[in-house]
Order: sequence, then C-alpha cells, then structure tokens
Amino acid sequence: MDTGTGPVYLAMFAVWCYWLGVAVMGLRARLQGTRNAGLLPGQVLEKLMWIAWVPVIAGWILFPWFTLSRDDVPWQLPPVVLEGIFWPGLRWLAAAAAWLCFAATIFCWRWMGTNWRVAVTPDAPGELITDGPFSRVRHPIYALSITMIWCTSVAAPSWPLLVAALMHTILMNLKARNEEQWMLQAHGQAYSDYQRGTNRFLPFRAIR
Repeated sequence: MDTGTGPVYLAMFAVWCYWLGVAVMGLRARLQGTRNAGLLPGQVLEKLMWIAWVPVIAGWILFPWFTLSRDDVPWQLPPVVLEGIFWPGLRWLAAAAAWLCFAATIFCWRWMGTNWRVAVTPDAPGELITDGPFSRVRHPIYALSITMIWCTSVAAPSWPLLVAALMHTILMNLKARNEEQWMLQAHGQAYSDYQRGTNRFLPFRAIR
C-alpha cells in the first residue's frame, strides 16, 4: 500500500463496513421478527428509487476496488492526484473523514434503536425522534451518507464514482422529501413543528 492506493483502501474499508452494518441490522430485525425494518420498499416511489439505487450502491462498494485492481481507463488514478502535497493530503483527509462519517452514523443508528428503518414502513411508523443528533438535523444519517460517498470519490477518484455520488445525492434528497411527507401524515402537527426548527441536512438555522 503506497501513497496512491492508501486512501483508496482506507475509504473502501469504511464503505464496506457501512453497508455491512446496514445489512446486519436489517437482517437481524427481520430474523427476530420484532419489527419491519423496511429492507424491501413498499411504496411505489421508493420501489422506483430502488431501481436506480441498487446499481449506485453496488458502484459505491465496487468502484474503489476497481481502482485498486485495474489500471485501465476510467479506473486508473489521475496522475494529478498522485503529485505534490495538496492532492495526496486531501485524499488521505477524505478517507479519514469517511471513517468519521461511519462512526457518526453508528451513533445515529444506536440513537434510533428499534425505530431505525431502511424504507418507509406505513404499517410500523415508529416514534418521532427529535433529540440527540436529530435535534439539529432532520436526516443526519442521510447527510452523513451523502458526505461519505463524496469523501470516497475524493479518496478514490474516478468519473463512474463521481456519477454515483451525484446520483446518490439526488436520490437521498428525493427519499428525504418523501419521508417527510409520510411523517407529516403519521405525526401531524408535532412533525410540522419539528420541520420549522430544523434543516433537512445542515446543522445550522432552519432553511426550508
């Protein structure tokens, strides 16, 4: 592992651990039979999003490995990111940030507890969580996921991964908006008040 491949390995392992964590939590909930974790979407809109999301997630998981195992275009690291101090340093920083995003996501998962879901579950809406990491951001897990894929794109730059990052960002925004409409129906005024005091992704003053 050298300066060129080091950030790729570091970011890739963070991504693999992230999605392994999602799979383990979802399967555990399903096997225990205590709740519907929404591994398979029920809404028509989310089913359509899943059609695009499955290849995006697969690309996020596999593309860094292609960068490590192949030397042809588009997987070969651009020479500019291997030269000097700025780009190599930025790539190491992005890879480290990916792990920080993963650690923060674990904190959010634990905070949600049995209320954690992958997709909207109308049959089991769960509680409205407005404290902890959710006190400043309505969708901290989604915000961290968006940040993490862009960090991966910096650590292991390739145009297919950049396209996947853009698609993931768009889909996360669509999913967050869809969930908010569902939460308004499930929790009414309580969620409406919560929306007015928090942002969708940024932990600053409310911007709607």
